[in-house]
Amino acid sequence: MLLFETAQKLSQLPAVSGRECLAHEELKELCGDLFDEYRFTPTGSVIAIKRCGKPDAKKVMLDAHLDEVGFLVKDIAENGFLKIVNVGGIDTAILSAAEVWVLGSEKILGVFTSKPPHLQTAGESEKKPKLSDLAIDTGLPTDKLKEIAPIGTPVAYKCEVSRMIGNRICGKSFDDRICMLAIMQAVEYLKDAELDCDIYALFASGEETGYVGAMTGAFEIDPDYAIALDVCNAYVDGADNMFKARKMGAGCAISYSATTCRELTTNIIDTAKKNNIPYQVIAEPSRTGTDAHIHQLVRAGIPGALISIPLYNMHTYNEIIDLDDVDNTAKLLTEFIKGGSLKVNFQT
Repeated sequence: MLLFETAQKLSQLPAVSGRECLAHEELKELCGDLFDEYRFTPTGSVIAIKRCGKPDAKKVMLDAHLDEVGFLVKDIAENGFLKIVNVGGIDTAILSAAEVWVLGSEKILGVFTSKPPHLQTAGESEKKPKLSDLAIDTGLPTDKLKEIAPIGTPVAYKCEVSRMIGNRICGKSFDDRICMLAIMQAVEYLKDAELDCDIYALFASGEETGYVGAMTGAFEIDPDYAIALDVCNAYVDGADNMFKARKMGAGCAISYSATTCRELTTNIIDTAKKNNIPYQVIAEPSRTGTDAHIHQLVRAGIPGALISIPLYNMHTYNEIIDLDDVDNTAKLLTEFIKGGSLKVNFQT
């Protein structure tokens, strides 16, 4: 699999939380014959299944969320500007002059507008703008906008994926499309392997707004265990020391948490050691802020673990990751599944 080219395509899928259905067919086409079966759930997730062909096979679920942060149109001003509300966590400091796609009956380009610095008061220039003070200009008249992009229309960041120095790339929606890429690469690595389990990839909806896809998808799949894959904030100079365990380019971060299965987590770490795959370990005292927290609440509780890929600029239109981290995460998943660690006794 060509990681950069596939990352480009995944990044551009239109899947603002709550409207993931807009990306379903494109995602299915992109995955192609990696999987044997696809399901689209009522809550917007995609379940992709690779079967081992053995009766009564155990099920491993790999969860990476499909949805992205974005906006919804809440009003159309008489001057033709769109007023919006955020979907998920947004830093308004990055929005002035940002380009977006308005995903109405037609896909149209928009640009955030705000009060120019020349007209701002001293107090205004020292503060982040409020989202209510920003608007999106599309160049269309009000009547046409009401027809194409009525209230409730999703709006997504517009940004192409670009190569940086080394194996780093930047672009939008790497939270969490880059973990979807790691799952796809792992399944590619496993295509000729004899497996003892069925692999269920849950490309979950709604992680940015309340984990609906993780809960409903895990309930439908009812796996023997689950591994959630998400991004984490990578260490930057001057940050608190806790982030030093999340260095970009040093491998994925594997979490010990009060809400994940310790034995499963230890088995993943042992797999990395055995196969000389780089990794980092982090401790999270309670909830992880990812789908991993939800898996333990489904049915009688699903034993789960969390693997994270370090990322800069989370929830912006220029998130940065290292493709080596993606590939090494895929190799870790591959070796773990091939290694038969489903035999772990989760009761001990």
